[in-house]
Amino acid sequence: MRPPVYSKYVCGVKGTARAGRVVGGEDGDPAEWCWQVALINSLNQYLCGGALIGTQWVLTAAHCVTNIVRSGDAIYVRVGDHDLTRKYGSPGAQTLRVATTYIHHNHNSQTLDNDIALLKLHGQAELKDGVCLVCLPARGVNQAAGKRCTVTGYGYMGEAGPIPLRVREAEIPIVSDAECIRKINAVTEKIFILPASSFCAGGEEGNDACQGDGGGPLVCQDDGFFELAGLVSWGFGCGRVDVPGVYVKVSSFIGWINQIISVNNL
Repeated sequence: MRPPVYSKYVCGVKGTARAGRVVGGEDGDPAEWCWQVALINSLNQYLCGGALIGTQWVLTAAHCVTNIVRSGDAIYVRVGDHDLTRKYGSPGAQTLRVATTYIHHNHNSQTLDNDIALLKLHGQAELKDGVCLVCLPARGVNQAAGKRCTVTGYGYMGEAGPIPLRVREAEIPIVSDAECIRKINAVTEKIFILPASSFCAGGEEGNDACQGDGGGPLVCQDDGFFELAGLVSWGFGCGRVDVPGVYVKVSSFIGWINQIISVNNL
């Protein structure tokens, strides 16, 4: 089985597969989820997660960057950093400024439809242990309900204050659209409509994307390689039983992603 190649680089191989380390628990191994990135502002404050899909390209959720783009502030991407509690990052971490932000033209900040943004970096991320690319899924592919995938993020839980910003992981099941709509409508006051460009996963107690965070990657294994199935979009509450989280369906945007990259990959 030939590994998928994105431009000239192999994608979707976890860092530990290279380093041969296996670690349990919910903190990820330092180099394991090596496509996970952090978006930070000019004050070195953490904003959101994201996924490295090319040496100059990061995917994140549009809601993570709309306000900061409007304000004109700079956005930076930290790659290869599993522990944001250190002032200058983990050894080997790289910080790159975002040169251009492409927010999806049909992004709706109310419904979070088309909640996706592509960031072009100023300079290239150097691929090495702890820094790698995640594979993109085939256009239009849907993950099967019940399949278990992994969401990662910096363990940022929101308003509660400075929680250790280390890469954490949660294994969660894909949930069918019908089941998701039923379960979320059981806890919302307004009628919930699942955007066509989104899907659901999770709903198991204590295992949730709020252990991840906005824009963070949900990856599913396919033929031994990890594909970026989703980006954390939003959730109702946190780690509640029977309430799945909502994710951007990356496979719906492959044409949009490829078009931007092909025109701007200079």
